[in-house]
Amino acid sequence: MLILLTVIHVLIAALLILAVLLQSGKGAGLASSLGGGLSSASVLGGRTAATFLSKTTSILATAFLVSCMLQSVIKIDRDDTPTTAMERVLEEGGIPTTSLTPFVPTVEEGVGETSGSEEGAGSQ
Repeated sequence: MLILLTVIHVLIAALLILAVLLQSGKGAGLASSLGGGLSSASVLGGRTAATFLSKTTSILATAFLVSCMLQSVIKIDRDDTPTTAMERVLEEGGIPTTSLTPFVPTVEEGVGETSGSEEGAGSQ
């Protein structure tokens, strides 16, 4: 159901973008280039295009907002599982602890020792 609503939402958005782009603004818009100069009876020409596209834009904008709200309500109703990683960790029993034993390197006899290291440290 949510996927179907998302597909319809995307189609409404694409049609809304198309309707807004076809409207003519203060200058000559895309509507005049598609049919404004052909005849007054054309679908996209003259005043008819302005009222048709304005009504279409209003209807599509309303449908877009209703679709947004409907998807939001459906998503809230279906969402009963934790969504973030922190919520999942807290639900499973908290943050796992690790051993805090410090690492102590062992020095084998004769491996890391040099005779000059003690003399150089004392001269500084």
